[in-house]
Amino acid sequence: MLGLDRITFNPRIMAGQACIRGMCVPVSLILNLVANGKTVELSICRGG
Repeated sequence: MLGLDRITFNPRIMAGQACIRGMCVPVSLILNLVANGKTVELSICRGG
């Protein structure tokens, strides 16, 4: 495995976008922030 086991796809979470496992944070958001030199504090999704 390439270490991608932390990325999940679930149609009930964020409309099926690739997300960090256990969080409602799309991978695309993280990549966009990092690409623009920003940092991000992740919030754990409750009830997801």
